[in-house]
Amino acid sequence: MKAVLLGSGGWIPTATRETCCLYLRKGSDVLFLDAGTGLRHAVEQQDLLAGAGSVHILLSHFHLDHVVGLGYLPALQLPEKVLLWGPGQSLYGDSTRAILARLLDPPFFTAGVDALATDVAELAEGTNECGAFAVLARRQSRHSEPTFAFRVDDQVVYCSDTAADDENAVFAKGCSILFHEAWTAEGTRNADIHTSARQAGRIARRAEVDRLVLVHVNPLPTEGSLEAAARAEFECAIVGNDLLAIEVG
Repeated sequence: MKAVLLGSGGWIPTATRETCCLYLRKGSDVLFLDAGTGLRHAVEQQDLLAGAGSVHILLSHFHLDHVVGLGYLPALQLPEKVLLWGPGQSLYGDSTRAILARLLDPPFFTAGVDALATDVAELAEGTNECGAFAVLARRQSRHSEPTFAFRVDDQVVYCSDTAADDENAVFAKGCSILFHEAWTAEGTRNADIHTSARQAGRIARRAEVDRLVLVHVNPLPTEGSLEAAARAEFECAIVGNDLLAIEVG
């Protein structure tokens, strides 16, 4: 499985970081975790979708920095089968289609949400079969709105938009790569809804993962402070950068 971090930042895109989007590919099946502004890199690098038979886009929640890239989908060379998965019913009691329509139907987006995908599907808490990928979704309640953490094929775990949660160490146990948000280095700013780099390192250590990649990076702290804080708890930690590519397994 190939992983490419298309968007490593959170909230505000910068000159060097787009917002959250992780690309995974296994054979002809492509999976995107979140669809922030980082999805634009797939527009520029069309080889990511060359030969793809299906594309699955999974949304952890509906904050704008995680969904705004859906508007870029018409610019991609997509296969006939494109499924958009969201946590509408599971986390918010409303359909994903209805929630996204508030953002992606006219007058905000001329094409409308139904033009973006073959189907809009609901993510369940627990197991989801998304093409060739087996995806576990776990509810994270420690945020301004609940979000999903994802575990893909027992190899890749993605935890964004959550305060430090010991249950994520259990969820990520033994995985190859943990992509975990790091909103601050060690401070308590927004600690009720976001995780610090040191806390992410502690979760990675407890989970006994192989590698930790810090994502959803706040545009304000320095990268050095984030990496140092995480490595104080877990040595194999790096700050993720846009277009970081990793072979998994």
